[in-house]
Amino acid sequence: MGEPFLFLDEAFLSETGARGTYMITGREDALRGHFKGNPVMPASLLLEALGQLGVFFLLHAPSMVEALGVVGATVDPRSILLMSCDGVRCSRVCRPGDRLELSIAPRRIRAPLAVLTGKIRVGEQRAVLAEEIALSFGVKPVT
Repeated sequence: MGEPFLFLDEAFLSETGARGTYMITGREDALRGHFKGNPVMPASLLLEALGQLGVFFLLHAPSMVEALGVVGATVDPRSILLMSCDGVRCSRVCRPGDRLELSIAPRRIRAPLAVLTGKIRVGEQRAVLAEEIALSFGVKPVT
């Protein structure tokens, strides 16, 4: 795999969490065999994209993360792991040429666990809803 395993073209913080986009190009390795002649973005990779947006949020929204339970420390970027996804509903097939609009919002954060809600839309259509995305993380003292 020559290209990075990254499913965010852009990401930014919002007042309620984080938002991002990803354009499915058709060049993703997973699309070559999923499915032959009918490329579909795997649901697991759609959840991966939401997880990556959650990592972005944990690393770049320190004041919000602190307000939600991590006081006097920062999130250690090497420690973040996707633990689980619950209440996942996929309601639209995502294909090359689709521009995914991702959003996550924190439900609760208390070290060592962040629980987020995630959504993906393509234009006006909902593609994915994940009621709970759990990320584990470690902290390091602010120096």
